[in-house]
Amino acid sequence: MIRMFRSRDSAEAIELVDGEMATIKRVIQFTGCPVTVNYDTEGNVVAGIIKSPNEMLVAKVGQFICKESSGKLSVCDYEKLIEKYEEITEETAS
Repeated sequence: MIRMFRSRDSAEAIELVDGEMATIKRVIQFTGCPVTVNYDTEGNVVAGIIKSPNEMLVAKVGQFICKESSGKLSVCDYEKLIEKYEEITEETAS
């Protein structure tokens, strides 16, 4: 008999869309960790560096910072995120 399993884990994620102060503040609130922004020689945002007590994570612009139900932080692309989790985001009224 073939048995199928579905993950019971859940995760929240926030995208690093740019290096603007409002975006960085949202990432800090989401992770609870300090964030530093790195720029290239032309002044373009390259990545955000999240400094948690146990590790340092680097998120490139366009990647997601994920917080699993266990509280573990990770960084991944959208494609990898939807491979592991079904998106259940609810639209809010404007």
